[in-house]
Amino acid sequence: MKRWRRSLAFALALSVAGALASPAARAQDAPDEEAQEAEDEAPPPVQQQKGRRKVIPARVDVGGKDRRATAADAKGGPSEKDRGKAELSVEERAARGVAIIERGGQVLGLGALLAGDGRILTALSPLGAGNDLTARLADGTTVRVKLGHHDRAWDLALLVPQTGKWAEGLTASSRDPVRPDAQIRSFSAARGKVAAVPLVLRSHRSLIGGDDRQLADAIELGSRISPLDLGAPIIDEDGRVVAVLGRGCAPNEGKPCTPVAFGAPISAIRGFLRSVPPTAVQPAAWLGIQGVSEASQVAKGVRVTVVHPESPADEARLKGGDRAGSDMILAVDGVPVTTPEALADAIRTHAVGEKVPLTLLSGGKYRQVTVLLRAAPDPKAAATKKPEAELPPPSSSGKATEEYRK
Repeated sequence: MKRWRRSLAFALALSVAGALASPAARAQDAPDEEAQEAEDEAPPPVQQQKGRRKVIPARVDVGGKDRRATAADAKGGPSEKDRGKAELSVEERAARGVAIIERGGQVLGLGALLAGDGRILTALSPLGAGNDLTARLADGTTVRVKLGHHDRAWDLALLVPQTGKWAEGLTASSRDPVRPDAQIRSFSAARGKVAAVPLVLRSHRSLIGGDDRQLADAIELGSRISPLDLGAPIIDEDGRVVAVLGRGCAPNEGKPCTPVAFGAPISAIRGFLRSVPPTAVQPAAWLGIQGVSEASQVAKGVRVTVVHPESPADEARLKGGDRAGSDMILAVDGVPVTTPEALADAIRTHAVGEKVPLTLLSGGKYRQVTVLLRAAPDPKAAATKKPEAELPPPSSSGKATEEYRK
C-alpha cells in the first residue's frame, strides 16, 4: 500500500513538472513580441575574462541612430543646431548673409552682410533720397540702418545697422568669376525670402558709372536682372562674393549709352571699403553708470557710484551712491567683471537693442536684473537737434533709368 502511494505521488509530480515546462518550451520555439522587447531592453550581458568584468555591447536596434546622436551631444559633439547648419547647401548658407533693403515695408533692393562686421554692402541707386531705411535679415527681423559711406561711380553703398548684431555674413572670393567652368549665382527676393538664382557672366569690360565716370573692369552680365535685386551679392561655387549687382551704362558709338546692370568686382569693392570713414560704425552699447573697483568679504566687482538718468541702468533700477546703499556689478551675461574697464569691454561685446543680464550684489544679497542696452545720447544732438542727413540725390546725368535689361 505504501509503495502504491509513493508511485502515485511520483506520477503526479512528473505530470505537474511537464505542465510547467511545456509553455516555456513553446515560448523558446516561438518567442512573442513582448519577449522580444524584453530582450531588446535587457541590460548587456556580462562576461568574465581573466578575472575582469567585460561588458558586451547590446545589439543595435532601430532607435540606435538616435541613441548614438544623443551620446555624441553628451560628449561635446555637434549640437542639433550645428548639424542643421552643416546640412545646409552652399546657397542656403550664403542666403543667411543677404539682407532685404526696405523703406516703409516696400522692397528697394538687396545687400550683403559683411562677415564678422554686421554692416551691409549694397547698391546706392535703389535707395533714393532719405534715410528711412530698414534691413530685413534672414530670421525675418528688421533693423533700422543708416547710410555710412557711398560711391556713386560704382553704385556702392555701405549701410550701418543701428540696433542688433548679425553674426553671419559673406566673405570675398579670390577666384576669377569669368571663366568657362564657373557656376555663378546671385540672389532674388520673393515674399520676404531670399533665394539663390543662376547668373551668367559674359566678360570684363568698360562701362560708364555715376557722374559719367569710366568704370574699368566692370563685369558684364548675360542674364536679366530685376531692379529689386540690385545690391545683391554675386557668389561663386564656394559661396564667396565675387561682385555686387549695380547699375551703370553701356557706351554706344555715336548714340546715348544703354542702361545696364553690371557686377562691381572685388577690386572695386575693396577700394570702396578701404575708404570708409571711421565714423561709419555701429553705435556702441551704453549702460549708463559710473563705478569703481571694489572687493567685499564675499565677492569682487564694480560698485556703482552714479546712475545716469533715463539710462538702461536707471530703467533697470540699479542703485548708485555709497557702499551701504549701492549695487555692485559682479558679472555681465555670466562674464565676471572686477574693474570699470572690464565692465565696459563686456558691455561693448553686446549690441544696441540687446537684453543683457547683470549679476548684482546689494545689501549682502545676490540678485539678477536684465538691462535693455541703448546707444549713448549724443551731447551735440541734445544741444541742437539737426535734421537727419539724407542720401545724395540721384545722378543728374539722366542716363540711369528705373528699368534696365541685361
